[in-house]
Parts: sequence; C-alpha cells; structure tokens
Amino acid sequence: MRKILFSIVSVISLFVVVSCAKGDGDKDYGVEKVYIPQSMADGGITNIYNVPSGEGEYTYNFSIGEETVDVYLGVLRSGKQAGEAFTVDVVVNEESTAVQAAKNKAEIMPEGMYELPSQVKVDAGTNCRTFYLSLDKAALKEYEGKKLVLCIALASPSRYELSENASEVTVLVDVDALKL
Repeated sequence: MRKILFSIVSVISLFVVVSCAKGDGDKDYGVEKVYIPQSMADGGITNIYNVPSGEGEYTYNFSIGEETVDVYLGVLRSGKQAGEAFTVDVVVNEESTAVQAAKNKAEIMPEGMYELPSQVKVDAGTNCRTFYLSLDKAALKEYEGKKLVLCIALASPSRYELSENASEVTVLVDVDALKL
C-alpha cells in the first residue's frame, strides 16, 4: 500500500514541478504577418473602418486640428517574436475605392483632400507604428451630408509577409458625424 501511495504522490509532485516551468504563453510563437489593425475593426468581415467609429469620447478614432482631421491608422506585425526593423509602403487602391464607394453609397475621396505617408518604418524590437490619414478640414466641410471613402493598402514590405486579408482597409468618413 505504501508503494502505491508513494507512486501517486511522486506522479502528482512531478506534475506540479512541470507546471511551474515556463508556460506556453511565454514562448515565442506565431506567424509573422504585416497588416493594418484598423482593417479588423469589424472583425475583419468587410475591412471597413468607420470614421468616427462611434459617438462617445472613447470611440473617436481621429483628432481635429486647426487645419486637418487626422485619422488614426497603423502598421502591425503579428507573432510574438522580437521583431527586426522593417518598412512598408502605403498606397491607395483606386480600384477598391471605386468598388467600395458604390457599395457604401459614398463618394470617392478627392486626391487633393488627403495626405498619407508613402512609407512607414517599424523599429527593431517593436511590432507596430502609427501613421495618419490627414484630411483637409476646409475641403471636408464642402462634403457636408456625405460619406467619403478611400481604400488604403500596404505594399512591398522590406521584411516579413503581408497578411492576405488585412493589408488593406476601407476608410469610410461620415463628414456630418465629425461635427466640424
């Protein structure tokens, strides 16, 4: 009987010791893909990023300056590994913009209304970087009562791969909801 009891206690002790080791949650894992996190705002179903995203002060995804409205966007690298520095180009997908304008009963955002960086650099040891879609405030006011759409995509990463489903986002701006 002592041998059986000793065996059971030994096995339980072994499980306790093993469970105290470095857990799976602390291990490096994951597939390293580059994407725009705002494309997942609706769960990644349509890749639509509504601006503003709501009416409370904690749901605003933009800031209003004296001359511009800056829409918050970003680049994110998935995976848990410590990342190396990389760059990625930021482009406008005109074909997708036209499709989304028709689908969402919106107008295509005029080219002179916005500014985007041509490239975003993510530093080594980090996995993300914020950038902005800057909209001309005076030009926006001319579109009261309308929605504007622009499809922004990532291209040509210097390292890692682009996510097949989340490297493009449709920014849908409700001009009236901005309350300019």
